[in-house]
Formats: sequence, C-alpha cells, structure tokens
Amino acid sequence: MPARRSVAALALILSFAASLQCRRATGVAVDPLDREALDALTAYVRIDTSNPPGNESAGAKYLQQLLAKEGIPSQLIGSNPDRQSLYARLVSGTNEKALLLLHHIDVVPAIRSEWTKPPFDGVTQGGYLFGRGVLDIKSLGVAELMSVIEIQRRKLPLRRDVIFLAVADEELGGLHGCDELLKQHPELFANVGYVLNEGGYAETIVDHVSFWGIEVQQKVPLWIRLEAKGQAGHGAAPPDDGGSVARLVRALAEVEKIETPYRLTPAVQRHFHAAGSARVDERGEILRGIREPLETERVRRVLTPGYRALLHDTIAITRIGGGASVNSIPARASADLDIRLLPDERPEPMIERVRAAAGKNATLDVLLAGEPVAETSSDTELFRVVASNMLKSEPGSKLGPIVGAGTSDSRFFRARGVVAYGIAPFKVNYYDADTVHAPDERIRVRFFTEGVRLVRKIVRDFAAREP
Repeated sequence: MPARRSVAALALILSFAASLQCRRATGVAVDPLDREALDALTAYVRIDTSNPPGNESAGAKYLQQLLAKEGIPSQLIGSNPDRQSLYARLVSGTNEKALLLLHHIDVVPAIRSEWTKPPFDGVTQGGYLFGRGVLDIKSLGVAELMSVIEIQRRKLPLRRDVIFLAVADEELGGLHGCDELLKQHPELFANVGYVLNEGGYAETIVDHVSFWGIEVQQKVPLWIRLEAKGQAGHGAAPPDDGGSVARLVRALAEVEKIETPYRLTPAVQRHFHAAGSARVDERGEILRGIREPLETERVRRVLTPGYRALLHDTIAITRIGGGASVNSIPARASADLDIRLLPDERPEPMIERVRAAAGKNATLDVLLAGEPVAETSSDTELFRVVASNMLKSEPGSKLGPIVGAGTSDSRFFRARGVVAYGIAPFKVNYYDADTVHAPDERIRVRFFTEGVRLVRKIVRDFAAREP
C-alpha cells in the first residue's frame, strides 16, 4: 500500500506540475481579467439597449459600477436621462495627446422569433456566447474597459491620458450621442488626439487571421424616408391610383432604377491592394491589381458584395410601413432608405435624384445626412503600435488601412482633425460575421479572450510606461 500511495502521490504532483506549466505557457486561467471580461460581456449583453428606444443609461450605469469597484471616477453625460453616455478619464499629468477608447452602448433591435437563442439572455453554448451586441460592439467596449482597469490595478504610470467613452445612439446616427457630447461638452475632450473605435475587420480562416484591416475612412451615410399619402378606404373599392401603398411601391420602383456606377477612390484602391496581398486566388489578383478603368464585369463576378459596396453608392430599402388590415387601404405609407455614398461625395445630389425618382408619388424626408471626411493618415505612432501588436499576435498575417462600408462615430472626431482608427481585435469567421445585425449574433469565447488581451496590450504600449 505505501508503494502504491507513493506512486499515486508522485503522479498527482507530476500532473499538477504539468498543468501549472501548461497554464503558464498558454496564459489560460492565469490572468483574472480573462474571466472578468467574459463575465462583464455576458452581463452587459443581458441589458437590453436596443435602439430604438435606446435605454443606454442602464448599460452606462452597469459599466460605471465596474469602474467604481476599481476606484475609477466616471460621470454620466447626455441630455436625456434614459439615454446617457459614460465618461471616465485616467489622468497622466503630461501634455501628450490623449487616447480615447470609444464604443457604443446601443444595439440594433432583435426580432426574438428569428433567434434560436434568446437575444438578451447571454447564453453560452458550444464555445460561443450568443446575444445582441456581442460583435457589435459590446465586446470591444469590454476589451477597452479591461484595458483601463488593468492600468488602474497595476498602477501603471501613463505618458498620456486615457479616456473611456461609452456612448448612446450610434446605431441611429450618433446625433443624440457622440455628436451631442462633442458639441455640448467640448471640455471633456480637451487634448484628445487619438481614438480607437469599431470599424476594422479581421479576415479569419478557421482560427487564423490572414488580414487585419484598420479602418481609416468610411462611406458617407444618407438615410431617407419616403412617405406616400392617398385616399383611405375599403380594400374592395380601391381608388384609381391604388392608394398610398401603391403610390409608395411605384416610388420605390423608380428609386431602384437609380444608377450607381462603379468608381475607384484612392483610399479604396489602397485598401484593396493591401487586402489582396493576403490572398492567392482570383479575388486576390483583382484586389492587388485594381485600377481605373475598372473591369466591371469581372469585378461583379468575382468580388463579394462587401467589396463591391466600396466601389459605388448603395441604396437599400430597409423598412416599409403602412396599413393595419388586409381589407383597409391606409391614408399613409412610408419606406426608409439606407444609402451609403462613396467617401468623397456630398449627399445633396443623391437627395435630389431620389426626390426626382419618387416624383409625385411620395414626399422625401432626410433622416441623416453625413458629410465627406478626409481619411486618417496611417503614418502615426498609434497605427504602428496597433499594427505591430496585431501582426505579432498572428504570425504570417497581413495588415493595411481600409475603408468601411458602414459608418461610425469616428467620423465626428475625424471632422475635428483627430486621428481615429477602427479596429477589430477579435477573430471572426465569415459565417459568424454574418450574424452582425442579424439573428443569433455570436462570438467565440476563445476568440473574445484573445482579442481582449490584444486590446490591453495595444493600450499599454501606446499609453503607459511600464514601471
């Protein structure tokens, strides 16, 4: 028996030593911030901040509690008490340009019946965390939060201020969020020179990133509502023109005929050349060699809609409303158009084209009209720090500046001359990326943990002085 016990004890010691060595080698289960980050994201997702209506104050207060536990002061800001943003600033005592870590609290609404998992329960299954906002963009917010908490806990001396900003209303254009804050509280953004925000992408094949895209410019948003009016009445006796819904349909049919020819802008050309360097297929060949005049037919055949969207204006009909009963013709019907213009275009010409297409069938109301903003230079210390860390985290990967097909709050800072980059620190396979703004939005837990560590490293390298 003693011999057996000795052997068993030795085996136990060796097993423990091997386990400890493994954890040291991989970093897994050693850093408490890994577990804290996942717990924070799960709890954050469970707060329904769908916009509309928003309810961002609930999310802001949750983040504020996490900061308060670390002794980090913060403040709720915003004119609407139900839709406030959260601001915190770690002060360095230097005059170096501050780094602002930005994300938005609000998420797009989720139609629960279309999800296989409840969108606001924070369900973990099969290595994934499911929930509205886990990709867009509460995950980045938690990564930025953990970066601030790490600096505070380790008492790292700073060479520049670090600001944590969680904002409201981004999903509906940011006019009642970031734009309002910058206009009403400019003192909070004194000396801000750099912004890290959403907007990049990590082209992931299985579990390897082939290309990191750091967003330096984006298309110009233009959101329009068309409204048609007509005689209301019984569906069995429609008016000669068909009524409001029929008029709206005719207006939309004409809008869909608006031509949006392909055109290559300098920033998009640089984006495509960089992205093409990571591919060896025909798509990579087109991206690497793209130039004017464009081989339009080949571009349409080979490039995905995501790439093609950067070569022309896009017009999407995203919402149609009108009527309450199958046998009743409504007096009003409306449709919303999500239009994205090439980065150097102003909205007025497209507004007039849509107005002309709608003609007498519908009136036009502009919901949001962005303005062209110059791209952020990639020749900065922050870009180099981000790039270096991304490339080191994924040996063999490529990286370059990109243009975003969507829009974000970065445009408000770029318009003020502030360096702003959109990053995607998390590996996301294409089939998971397709869940952004769609049912069953999800992120792999392992990829989330790795991405949080990457953001923490970027922030430390750029803003802190190691003791």
